[in-house]
Amino acid sequence: MKPFTWPEGIRCAVFVSVNFDAEAYDLMSTTESRLFGRFSYGRYGVRAGLPRLLRCFQRRDIRATVFVTADDALRHPEAVRELSGAGHEVASRGQDLKPLPLLGTGEGEVLLRARDALAKIVGASPAGFRAPGGELGANTLRLLAELGYRYDASFQDADHPYLFAPTETFRLVEVPGMQALDDSLVYSARHTHARLMKIWREEFDALYDAGCLVPLTLHLRGDMGSTRAARIAALDGLFSYIASRPGVCFMTGAELAALALSSGQEPEPDPIVLHQSTLAVTPYRGDLAVKPI
Repeated sequence: MKPFTWPEGIRCAVFVSVNFDAEAYDLMSTTESRLFGRFSYGRYGVRAGLPRLLRCFQRRDIRATVFVTADDALRHPEAVRELSGAGHEVASRGQDLKPLPLLGTGEGEVLLRARDALAKIVGASPAGFRAPGGELGANTLRLLAELGYRYDASFQDADHPYLFAPTETFRLVEVPGMQALDDSLVYSARHTHARLMKIWREEFDALYDAGCLVPLTLHLRGDMGSTRAARIAALDGLFSYIASRPGVCFMTGAELAALALSSGQEPEPDPIVLHQSTLAVTPYRGDLAVKPI
């Protein structure tokens, strides 16, 4: 298989992605009538966190990829349009945060509605998708390819983007993530931003030396996200440090997908193929991907 290589002049690429996860996350624990008090962290992310994060991105000339559920996009269409208008990529997180394996035969219709909702708000269909909880159904990759998506960003099994062939006709890029570079894991455990930045600097240095993709995953939320004032200040310092290294390039998911599609790599088969004998006797639960929050 042809190895993945960065274009000339690039040592490593940094993929800054944001999980919007506003009320859609809170509604996994409560109802619409109780979206206040302890269930208002998602609203904080949109009201106070997003403007602060956008200013940080503008200062550092970073274009991020923001994964939004259709439900949150419909609640906050102006915020989503602002993201797109500022040059950031708006990608899909599905209809809500319900795990895809639970949708059964209705998965295709849900993915279609989610795609079309974002297209109506932004004016263009999303190129990328990230599964809630990293859980994919048995047909998810095929459905995404058939719906016109160019990449998925749910797996954590490689250091560079690579290709899937869900069908004989379609190709789908996987832009893999990394659990250690997800802010929600540290912040939900009530660790400090200083500790997270120490972890992320060490991870970045190692990935930079190895010439790998650096997939940072941020959340807007006020509880387990990066948009509180002190956390943004720490993140801004990290971006400054990263940008100071020669050969670093910040890239969106769509840009990484285009690079992978033109790389000449041989696509891998849909991983579901390897599990057909097991699936014949065991219900599929989305366990092909490690579950991030």
